[in-house]
Amino acid sequence: MKKAFVLTALLGVLLFSCSHPDRYRIHGRVTSNDLEGIQVFLVPFGHEEPENVDSVVIRNHEFFFKGDKHWMCTIRLDRYHRDKGQNLLVVTEPGDIYVTIGPESSGGGTPLNDSLQVWKDLTQASNKERALLLSAGLKEQADSARAAYRDRTQKMALAVGEESILGEFLLNMYPLPKE
Repeated sequence: MKKAFVLTALLGVLLFSCSHPDRYRIHGRVTSNDLEGIQVFLVPFGHEEPENVDSVVIRNHEFFFKGDKHWMCTIRLDRYHRDKGQNLLVVTEPGDIYVTIGPESSGGGTPLNDSLQVWKDLTQASNKERALLLSAGLKEQADSARAAYRDRTQKMALAVGEESILGEFLLNMYPLPKE
């Protein structure tokens, strides 16, 4: 009897996981101790209507989102606690996505989210480099660095697929030149 119950439960879990192959799961952590019981929001770009925004409460430094709509989103803390964690872009693509919200938020775990984190790191490095060049009075070099960043962003968009959620997002910021 016990074996039959275990086998039935295992079969149910297996069928459930197979019946939702397009489902995303965001496993989140926060670094601040001050966020227990605070709401965190998953807000889709271009679809900010209340029925599309998801929210959960942080418990034991963790939060969890799941769903099956695929789009570019931002994860953000409620408006009273935004100084405790940097907003984070995520692509709600199928699979397990792991994010950390803190002073330097990060994410990954799926192909597009891994690429998005690489792009975020490149963006931050490029912005710092450009600011240093501008503060040193080197506008021409700063403009050249910005052009190189734009080109890298466009190449990344093409590499991940210009029809993908991330590719479209990047190309909306830095469109390819018309031929």
